[in-house]
Amino acid sequence: MENSSIDYKFKYTGIFSLNYFIQGINQSMFTAVIPIYLFTIGTVNLAALSFMLSFVFIPFILKLIYGILGDKIRSRKFGRRKPWIVGAASFSGLMWIMITILLITIPINPNSAMSIFTFVGFFVVLGVAMADTAMDGFIIDICPKELLGRTTGMVWACRSVGIIVGGPLILLLLDIIPILSVFIFLGVLTVIFSTLTLTIKHKPMVEDISLVANLKVMFKKRENWKVYIFSFFMAIVDGVIFVFLALFILIQLGYVEAAGATTSVLEEDITLYPPQAIITFLTGIGVLAGALIGGLIADNISRRTAFFASIILTVGSLALLLIPIPQPFSIILLIFAVLVGSSSGWSNSSFSAIATQYSQQYPEAPSTYYSICTSFVNLGTQLGLIFTGLIFDSIAGVTTDVIVIFGLIFITMMILSSLAIIPFLFLDRNQYEVKT
Repeated sequence: MENSSIDYKFKYTGIFSLNYFIQGINQSMFTAVIPIYLFTIGTVNLAALSFMLSFVFIPFILKLIYGILGDKIRSRKFGRRKPWIVGAASFSGLMWIMITILLITIPINPNSAMSIFTFVGFFVVLGVAMADTAMDGFIIDICPKELLGRTTGMVWACRSVGIIVGGPLILLLLDIIPILSVFIFLGVLTVIFSTLTLTIKHKPMVEDISLVANLKVMFKKRENWKVYIFSFFMAIVDGVIFVFLALFILIQLGYVEAAGATTSVLEEDITLYPPQAIITFLTGIGVLAGALIGGLIADNISRRTAFFASIILTVGSLALLLIPIPQPFSIILLIFAVLVGSSSGWSNSSFSAIATQYSQQYPEAPSTYYSICTSFVNLGTQLGLIFTGLIFDSIAGVTTDVIVIFGLIFITMMILSSLAIIPFLFLDRNQYEVKT
């Protein structure tokens, strides 16, 4: 492993955090900013827009491949992480500049712009996904286990804030900054932040790595499957919690009519972005606070305590949303948004501390192991989205009562998030605790 004799410094966490934050903004550009930009230049085919969003994010499905490549292919001078981080991130940055050049030189209409964002955007996200995977491995390589909770919690929170807050805030800035300038600025920052990792000390591996032998153990060992199932359930509400939270608060504040409200209204109605930006900003503050506190508890008290506290906070914050709030006092829901955000940050910092510590048991291929965990995380997120979306549509077809519809959705989220307790109780405590 590359952490031998490495004195881990706090500034390394800062460098990682900047990179994860810009990765989050890169993702938010496609989920929030670009769809709105397309709506402003003409009529958009919603089927084509859906295809674009599905196609550009395909690279995140292949993270296991990047993990294997990052563990196996290395430079004797720069190690096995830095070439992938800097190279892939720089490639993404150049693709943003390519998008800008194409938008300037080609006559723009919704169809041509959609094609550019679909196909060049795929390569933007490909670079982001590869750099993200390599950075996960770099942290596992050099971060001591007694700092994993704080470090992984912080960097995950920064990426989440970039995803949640980045898009709405950029949309607010588009009144004073041309969108093409945003593309160039984002591309340049992506490159600059990635090169900062070159200042992080590491000790390159020189021995040969047997990935086949490591993969056999990773998939044959029963304890690992417990971790994978735990990863699945820890993320099962991640994809839906912020979408439904924002929609619910906007309805309660009177910005969205309850009748006929759908989750797509947040992307299609441009006028909702100022109030939505406020909600997402407060949620982002909660994510950061929760991740930091959860990480500190995971490192200084126990991973077990941090996990159970995260479940209590998640269920408790969602239960608060079930309380009927009179219209004049609905502003209180913004406080609840901070609490829901903190529950998500706390939950992910406790999970990351556990998953990364298990990954360190495979010093030859920690990135591969963690990529398997994140593959189950992504699977849980997608299935959670599908399941919750089906419930939302089914209930909305029967009643328009906001309290009933969202009440059942939040109760469903409480139950789903609590299911993570089952696989967690079967994990070997000696393998994930700092002190046993």
